Amino acid sequence: RVCVHKGISAGADTSWDGPSSPKDIGPAASAFPGIQFLVYHSGYELRAGDKTEGPYTEETAREGVNRLITSLKQAGIGPGSNVYGELGSTWYQIMAHPLEAAHVMGKLLKFLGEDNILWGTDSIFYGPSQPLVDTFRAFQIPEEYSQRYGYPQLTPTAKAKILGLNAARIYGMDPAKLRAKTRNDSLAWVKAALKEYTAKGTPTHR
Repeated sequence: RVCVHKGISAGADTSWDGPSSPKDIGPAASAFPGIQFLVYHSGYELRAGDKTEGPYTEETAREGVNRLITSLKQAGIGPGSNVYGELGSTWYQIMAHPLEAAHVMGKLLKFLGEDNILWGTDSIFYGPSQPLVDTFRAFQIPEEYSQRYGYPQLTPTAKAKILGLNAARIYGMDPAKLRAKTRNDSLAWVKAALKEYTAKGTPTHR
């Protein structure tokens, strides 16, 4: 299992040949089919002015997330392969820009598949991740984009996979067993207290 940073170049060269380009993912994944490649950020680059992620085209094939897609296409790698796109920082950057988010998620769903997208937040930089989770749960890809670009819909099943089930599968974890194990762990009382506090509502101070 190889976890590799591709994208979010932080001011470095963001081109096809840049240091964080995912152009080498396709050839590596093709040469080593027994290795799982977890691509952090999925090749996404930070927004620069009005430049945003759009549909995959020949003109933009070597930019942003499209670099990862191009690398996979050239290596003959399709959805459900040994390559996984991760959303750490990526979702944080695009969630306030729904049309760009639709293109990024739509392309990942189309070219990697719903079983090969992994949740990530980089919350160490951005704070609590719950707002990101809530936004993702509510997000929908416009039907127009599905018809025009062939993007699969981001269904509840796909969201559940992306938010954790895919990672659980990769790392050999059983979600049901984990839930049972943590139900009475050392943080159980905190969860119970929070649930009770939430049920009562936020108190009004005068």
